[in-house]
Amino acid sequence: MNGLKQFAPTVLVAALGTTFGSALVIAPGIVTTAMGASGLDGLRSVHDVLAVIGWLFLGIALYVGAIVTANTCATLIAGQTRTIALQRLVGATGVSIRQRITRTGLLVGLVGGLAGAVVGTGLVAVFVAVLRDSGFLPDASYALLPWELVLPVAAVVLATWGAFAVGSRRVLTVTPLQALSSSVEPSHEDVRSGTARKVWAILLMASGTLLALLGLAMSPAGPVAVLPAALGGFVSFAGVAVGATIVMPPVLQAIGRIGAGDPVVLLAGRNAMRAPARASRATIGLVIGVTLLVTFAVALGIMQHVTESTLSGQQGITPGMLEEQRRFFEQLNAVVSVIVGFSAVIAAVGVVNALALGVLQRRRELGLLRVLGLTGAQVRRMIVTEAVQMVVAAVVTGLVLGTFYGWLGGQTLLGSLGSVVTPVLPPLTIGIVVVGSLVLAVVATVAPVRRAMRVPPTEALAVD
Repeated sequence: MNGLKQFAPTVLVAALGTTFGSALVIAPGIVTTAMGASGLDGLRSVHDVLAVIGWLFLGIALYVGAIVTANTCATLIAGQTRTIALQRLVGATGVSIRQRITRTGLLVGLVGGLAGAVVGTGLVAVFVAVLRDSGFLPDASYALLPWELVLPVAAVVLATWGAFAVGSRRVLTVTPLQALSSSVEPSHEDVRSGTARKVWAILLMASGTLLALLGLAMSPAGPVAVLPAALGGFVSFAGVAVGATIVMPPVLQAIGRIGAGDPVVLLAGRNAMRAPARASRATIGLVIGVTLLVTFAVALGIMQHVTESTLSGQQGITPGMLEEQRRFFEQLNAVVSVIVGFSAVIAAVGVVNALALGVLQRRRELGLLRVLGLTGAQVRRMIVTEAVQMVVAAVVTGLVLGTFYGWLGGQTLLGSLGSVVTPVLPPLTIGIVVVGSLVLAVVATVAPVRRAMRVPPTEALAVD
């Protein structure tokens, strides 16, 4: 548990986060320099606004990356419960093992952070060179290495280290007696009995709901109501993330009943409920990514609908002006989707890693199913079906949460107009989310299933 090789996907997550952060840190300076070369005034205010927006989206990416990293670490630890128990049996303490893991997390964050900073700076340099050669940017000297570049690196290192510290807490619960057990995941009842986690999840969701209701109550007074509503949305969603093992199993159970007449589908659905902690870790990252995308898409859709409705009722507004307004919102939605989509990519990496690890850690189970009579094709279909069920559960949860949070933002921002806005779901965004998630499920399981199926059943049963 102290090597970088098995944490390669986590290094990738840290690198992606720093790449994104580096670009966001460098971008305000480039825009300011370009505007200065064009003779525009008010540059400091523009730089400050862009910097605040950049740090906001970087914070979102760090939040997603920290949850993905913690889940990856917890999944690896769950798969090596017997190894850790054997170490405890020969004298190692849970604290010493956890310290080794957290030191590895610090190294993972440092390697990923430095790599991401180099890649991010290089991509921005190429981007600036192309735009300057095409004439889009004026010929000026752009600062590609501002001192602020160290901030996203430090933030990613600290976030990764903290995520490893959180994800490695399960080490403290591993006992030497578990060296004799073949179980690597707690049962559904054990997961639900986590009183502290349940209390924190309920408190966060309740506090967030109260703040959201406060924002809705203040919405007739003006756009300032969006501040408590946004804070409420963040706090309540943190409660959903903390209580993933409470929130996700009922959704997984409901999705697993679809097509349960097929024995393979039924077995796939029961597998997710048999290891709810593993299933929840695999899905919560995608829930976060989908929720973010849908939230911004719905909020912008509401703003576009309200703006067009308001303008269409005014005199002097031509169809051409309405079409120009529609194109502006489409471009804004595209830009925001790309920026937020980077966080979704980080979440997707976590989902792929969690699903792949889940398959590879179940080689004994797959070998036993083949010994009992299931064909290789049936086992493969079971694993892919299980992954699709988990992804569908994550997408449905993310769509519901994203629609609510997007409506909450739109209502509190535009509630002073005196009407209740209705959610607007952009079909293109929904289509991309659904199709992309299903492709993700298949891609995440095909390769590890193929690797696991190459192992003869008798040899798989002997794997510790």
